[in-house]
Amino acid sequence: MGILKPKISPGPSIDREQPAGRRERQRLRMRERLLSAALDLFAANGFADTTIDQIAERADVARQTVLNHFPYKTDFAKAWGQGRRDRLAAIGEGMSGDASARALVHRYFAAAAEMNERERDLTRAMLGSLTPTEVFSYVRAVPTAAIERGQAQGEFSSAADPGVVAEILTSVYFGTVSRWLIDGPPPFDLGPALAQRLELVLVGLQPR
Repeated sequence: MGILKPKISPGPSIDREQPAGRRERQRLRMRERLLSAALDLFAANGFADTTIDQIAERADVARQTVLNHFPYKTDFAKAWGQGRRDRLAAIGEGMSGDASARALVHRYFAAAAEMNERERDLTRAMLGSLTPTEVFSYVRAVPTAAIERGQAQGEFSSAADPGVVAEILTSVYFGTVSRWLIDGPPPFDLGPALAQRLELVLVGLQPR
């Protein structure tokens, strides 16, 4: 008679946990694949002239797969705007708590200028697809928290409404970018132009 070996419990079921995690990773990879295909087409053909069928063909998937992840074409614009917001948010997270808020805001503008210069055709296509309200909702140039930080550190006037300041800076940003996005070669260097206009607003924010 052989020795009975105790049954070994499998412990926490990795097999039960992995499928959900794997499915989520697959979902995110597919979403990134679809977004990349769509943005390439938007940059080349414009937002209005790009269809869901073209996006599906570019990504080599069925049309329904695109619609499962992005039910409306404007959802691509929202995802694009969220991606830019995430990149800007990382700038604030990477700065120490006592760093100058003024320097932080300048870094936001400089990073946005670099993104636009790198993706000029795409920026033109995407901004043209959004209403002014959506632009402010999806692609705000400076987070309100950056203004609040400057007020807490005594750099900016506490009398100013942080949300209003962020809206003004976003207006300055998009007004400048819109002029820079005219057809043909850029009429001016975007980075210096944004920095100059930003500084004019920040001077007005100084405590009196």
